[in-house]
Order: sequence, then C-alpha cells, then structure tokens
Amino acid sequence: MQQKAEQQSIKLPPIVEQYYEFCVWLLPKVSKFKKDQKYILGTRLQNSALEGLELILSAALSSKTEKLPFLEQAILKLEHTRFYLRLAVQIKMIPPKSYAYGSSKIIETSGKLGAWRKSVLK
Repeated sequence: MQQKAEQQSIKLPPIVEQYYEFCVWLLPKVSKFKKDQKYILGTRLQNSALEGLELILSAALSSKTEKLPFLEQAILKLEHTRFYLRLAVQIKMIPPKSYAYGSSKIIETSGKLGAWRKSVLK
C-alpha cells in the first residue's frame, strides 16, 4: 500500500530536494551550539531555514498564479538564514569552512529561486 502512495507522489522540482539537503546538513550543526546560543541564535537559524523550506515547497505545490508570493518570501527567508549563519560563524558557533559551505548552498538556492521567480513573472 505504501509503495502505491510513493508512486503517486507529486514530482517536485530539484530545488526542493537541494534545499532539503541543506537543512539536513544544518540541523546537526545547530544542535552542537553552546547552550547559551542554542536557544537564541540556534532556534532562529533553524526556524528560518525550515520556514524557507516550507515556502519553497509551497511554491512547488501551488499553481502558477499563486507561486510568486511564496517565491518572494522564500528568497527573503533564505537571506535571513544566510545572515544568521554569518552571525554564527562570527561568534564561533560554527567553523569558517562550514559557513563557506552553507552560505554557498544558500546563495545557489537563492539564485535558482530568482530564476524561478523570473519565469513566473513572464
């Protein structure tokens, strides 16, 4: 029965899976934050990243006429996430290499969202 449900699942654009993988990478990093920052910056970073994922998924599942607000909100939410990630490296909650990797993934996803937004506007 479960196999039938999986076969009937909706085909999502690759950007959903790509950003999902970023979230999978990020969440364990945040769980290693020092206690005083885990519940302040860590929570903000996690929430921002997961809200971005929700917005990208909402854009993927909505009709063409409804996509634009989700895409614009997702672009903004990814920028928030990148900013929180930058703050985390500045206060030494994550190493610079992790910041470089995470930031590059966010920038890559934001670029794809921008291109998707442009295609919706046409």
